[in-house]
Amino acid sequence: MNLKVGIDYLLYLLSVPKCVGCNEKLDFGEKAFCPKCSADFEEIKTRNCSKCAKVLSECSCTTHFLSTHFIKGVFKCYRYDVRDENRPANALIYSLKRDNRDDVLQKCTDELCKAIQNSITPDESFIITNVPRRRKAVIEYGIDHSALLAKSLAKRFNIQYLNLLESKTKREQKTLNFEERLKNIEFELLSNASLKGKNVIIVDDIITTGASLSVASSLIRSLGPKNIYGASLAIAYKDDM
Repeated sequence: MNLKVGIDYLLYLLSVPKCVGCNEKLDFGEKAFCPKCSADFEEIKTRNCSKCAKVLSECSCTTHFLSTHFIKGVFKCYRYDVRDENRPANALIYSLKRDNRDDVLQKCTDELCKAIQNSITPDESFIITNVPRRRKAVIEYGIDHSALLAKSLAKRFNIQYLNLLESKTKREQKTLNFEERLKNIEFELLSNASLKGKNVIIVDDIITTGASLSVASSLIRSLGPKNIYGASLAIAYKDDM
């Protein structure tokens, strides 16, 4: 057993993590899910895109709305089912938002990394950023989960992460409809650096209406990037939006 594995095992023993889906204790080396919930998660990932017929993790199809806001493609892992909030796939996102668990972050990174690699090969011409979290939520949970995921992806791909946006949004988006979300969102650019010749990947945990991603993209476009992509663990929108 090498030093890193030994340290990881010691940390595991000090605080045995539980499955985000069923709350059962995880064995050493398991990330986020027990075997049963992992199988459920894998089944969810087999859903196809209604546009290209590929499984979602292998397509980069976007919506009409997002394409009009300069989003060339969207990388995603699975479809979020709003009718069943207790599914492990949904629980993974909740845990990422609230728990600050490294195994959950690494599981999310693994999944989104594969989805991105199925469509493109990020290199030095890419930079990664994220849709910013509301300040109130950051204070409540102690993390900006999308920033953590974006930084983890940047490290995995060995490309640059840039913190380009800050949220001034006051109200939570969850209970708002599409038009209300667009009016509610308030982002500010933190940089005026030129992104000329760069491809930008904007990371978010879940895309529902695409409102947050569209506002983020419109602001980042002012910096002159070559292309803008969205990257999200899950989508909750209809493909023909």
